[in-house]
Amino acid sequence: MGAQKPLWPWFVLIGGAIFWVSAGPGLLFTILLPFWRAEELGLFMYIFIIITVFTIIGTVWGMVKAYQALRNFNQPINGIPFLPEQQIESQEYHKNSPSKMPIWPWFIIVPGALLLVGSGPGVLMLPIMPLFLAGMSTDSGNTPDYVPLLIILIGYTLMIGYIILVVIAIKTLIRARK
Repeated sequence: MGAQKPLWPWFVLIGGAIFWVSAGPGLLFTILLPFWRAEELGLFMYIFIIITVFTIIGTVWGMVKAYQALRNFNQPINGIPFLPEQQIESQEYHKNSPSKMPIWPWFIIVPGALLLVGSGPGVLMLPIMPLFLAGMSTDSGNTPDYVPLLIILIGYTLMIGYIILVVIAIKTLIRARK
């Protein structure tokens, strides 16, 4: 019986690549800003630079470890190399195995993950977003009294529903993996 293919390293590599594409220029700009505008340096700028450096180090470290995990997946175990016959038998076993991975959980997990990565630090606003939107809706003078309550109910219902769907999707993937 063959070993299971590693799944988390792929998540880390793909998520890291998406992070670098979306946040890389901003991180580079934050680090280079003291050289460009040296007269505007202050305590907060140093704090932002330290956070940026640790974010870069953490992301690179995670991506390197994920790449090493994928690279070492088919390496010989305890000095015993894989024989081509063993790999063929393992592949035939996986072809004949009756378990199939469902695809519907990925249609729930991937868009949410992309939205979270794309929002960046704005994801911290997510838990209070319905309250903020309800407060903003009262700025208009002729808003009915039920509108803020309706915004809060719909917002938190959507969030709770999505969280339940994600939990069910993850449980389905785990069950299918066994």
